[in-house]
Amino acid sequence: MAIWLSVIGIIVAIVIGWKFKFNTGVIAMVFAFLIGTLCQFPQVNKAGEHIIGPMTVNTIVGLFPTTIVFYLIAIALFFGYATENGTMDILGRKLLYALGGNAKLVPFVIAGVCALVGGLGAGASTPVIVGPFAFTMCITAGVSPVMCAVAIGFGNLIGSNNPFNGYGGVIGLNLIRDNGVDDATAFQMATYTWVNTIIIAVVMIILYYFFTKSFKGQHVKMEKPPAFNSIQTKTLWLVILAFVFMVVPALLNVWVKGNHFIATLARVCQPQTIMVIGAVICAFMKLGNERKVIAKCPWNTIVMIIGVYMLIQVANKGGLAAAIANALSNSIPAMFVPVAIVAFAAFLSFFSSSTSTVMPLMYPLVPGLVENLGLNPVTLYTCIFWGGLSTALSPFSTGGAITIASCPDEEVKDALPNKMIVVAVVVPIITMILVFLGIFNIFSV
Repeated sequence: MAIWLSVIGIIVAIVIGWKFKFNTGVIAMVFAFLIGTLCQFPQVNKAGEHIIGPMTVNTIVGLFPTTIVFYLIAIALFFGYATENGTMDILGRKLLYALGGNAKLVPFVIAGVCALVGGLGAGASTPVIVGPFAFTMCITAGVSPVMCAVAIGFGNLIGSNNPFNGYGGVIGLNLIRDNGVDDATAFQMATYTWVNTIIIAVVMIILYYFFTKSFKGQHVKMEKPPAFNSIQTKTLWLVILAFVFMVVPALLNVWVKGNHFIATLARVCQPQTIMVIGAVICAFMKLGNERKVIAKCPWNTIVMIIGVYMLIQVANKGGLAAAIANALSNSIPAMFVPVAIVAFAAFLSFFSSSTSTVMPLMYPLVPGLVENLGLNPVTLYTCIFWGGLSTALSPFSTGGAITIASCPDEEVKDALPNKMIVVAVVVPIITMILVFLGIFNIFSV
């Protein structure tokens, strides 16, 4: 009974949050406490005995996603300075200005800029930074606004979902570790999942590039962006330095085995550590207004993640993950399981967040599916990861809504939602076809 009540709670929380513009996390948190304290769950008591009974409030509070929340706060504090003082804004404009006006290259440059800016830590704010200039360029050059939205959205997914400092990539890495995988193997799996994501994102961008076919002009003019001021220059160098410390030690630790110094450096140079240190340096160097940076932390997103994560964990305590794993293992032929995972992940994320809803729910299923069906874990993680991201441009999702909102042309903006619904349906279908053809089977661990 707890399983079904939890599933209903998840659906109701998502629907109420979308319909009435409430924070889904708060509603989900209420359901987590009600279901957890009123229903029966298999548990282990202090004496080590297996019992059936309701969960305590402290047990439910213990489901709080500490690692994920701390990461979100750390990245918001550090990169908030780069956003608040205008560094990211001017960086995006300079990169776009460097294009030179060739309209046919605009979508690829936009995707590349979004990948770079997202990879530097802008994450979900990338559409806000790049979007206004990107849509202006596309509209002026006669490039389809849908193509522009796809380039922004999927370009950002390429950069901001890496396992080094990317929001989704780091969450995926932590969830793989939670499945009992050692750090080195988990990092390798997360990296392969990210590479698979890059491949499929590039494929989608290219497909839309050829199918939209709306290049009415050849060149677009842009005013030369201003130079970085002294504060922005310092911020940019600090961001680059932080990125190096977050990426290089982790890579060396994978490539160079048995080196104590590199292993220690990689252990110390975790993204959370580097970003907290970076935030302190920014504060001491007065690179921005600390109060504004703290105020702009994504508290709504954090609350949503906390609530939905806790409800999903209550559902898992009741056996949801085991029930879905059993259905995938016994009711669907093994060759169709990856396709079914993409469909399920895409459906769940259409109205909600992939990182807060889909990944915590489905990543725990992978070990059982690997053991029972002999499937490639990297393939399964990628199907969950990209399956959730495949509907990232839905106007009901955060990414899709922000991308559409970044368009400065009101007429184009009003027409985009219905078109983006089509994108959010077509991309998962294309993905399922490619998955069936084995596109995610390139890498294995």
